[in-house]
Amino acid sequence: MPHLLIARTVHEDGLQLLRERGDWTFTCLDDAADPEFAEHLPHADAVVLRYRSLGRAHVERAPRLRCVSRHGVGYDSVDTQALRERGITLTITPDANASAVAEHAMALLLSVARRIPQCHASVAAGLWAQGIGPQPFFELEGKRALVVGAGRIGRAMAARLQGFGMAVEFFDPFLPAGATLPAGCSRAEALEPALARADVVSLHVPATQATRGLVDPLACRRGAILVNTARGGVVDADRLLAALRTGHLYGAGTDVFDTEPVPAGHPLLAEPALVATPHAASLSDGALRRMARESVQNVLDFFDGRLRAAAVVDLGGGGA
Repeated sequence: MPHLLIARTVHEDGLQLLRERGDWTFTCLDDAADPEFAEHLPHADAVVLRYRSLGRAHVERAPRLRCVSRHGVGYDSVDTQALRERGITLTITPDANASAVAEHAMALLLSVARRIPQCHASVAAGLWAQGIGPQPFFELEGKRALVVGAGRIGRAMAARLQGFGMAVEFFDPFLPAGATLPAGCSRAEALEPALARADVVSLHVPATQATRGLVDPLACRRGAILVNTARGGVVDADRLLAALRTGHLYGAGTDVFDTEPVPAGHPLLAEPALVATPHAASLSDGALRRMARESVQNVLDFFDGRLRAAAVVDLGGGGA
């Protein structure tokens, strides 16, 4: 009977899929600290990863491992080379969290644009509106947004931006030339000119060598808002700090940092024009349920020989 190791607790709906099957055993770790995680790897035919990395040393401890299923869409914390060498399949949950992350990106955008943290602090301090400063709020309607990344989350974000009356442009260097974009959206052929004309820039690309440092905040239009719910490394933190300190950006909202958890005392956290959240964009009730079900279902489908292609990460060769 195959065994599934679930590295950190997932929603009950995912576990229920396993109970209903009855032909799998599984271990669900409440907090996948490395010694405990490593101890279970030799018995695992498959692993579901939530909030934990999988390195070469882990793969070497798992001789039975055939499938790794990410609880989410990012896999930069997985040693894909080690998986490729062993012919281990890597899956993601591509449809599970697009709405949740797009909603969170909009929440960050609106919090920055309307300076919600400053407004709350002013009211709580008994200052009413005196503590929010003389600068007017940033209105979205009629302005231009650049969405970097035309995947599911980027497209979900575009729909929300359009709902606020914004003109939306996409930049995605990996999008095929003839690919269809959402109605009413245009495509930018080059990034720097698109940054220079956008009032809002929202990032929705994976963390790869090609996307590291992709967006320079100082290349954005002066007075723009930058939102990052992708990965911290897509934006250079020093350049972002400079853009905020000099007032080049109206503000920025980020759910991600290059190092997570972000160290206490990080200089970005002292900037009043920054709104930060703890890599929590996908933690909605619906997304957690969907990610749990899809990550477990991907494992079952893999072993049943009916895994859908959209869930499989192309590791550049090999595969089981």
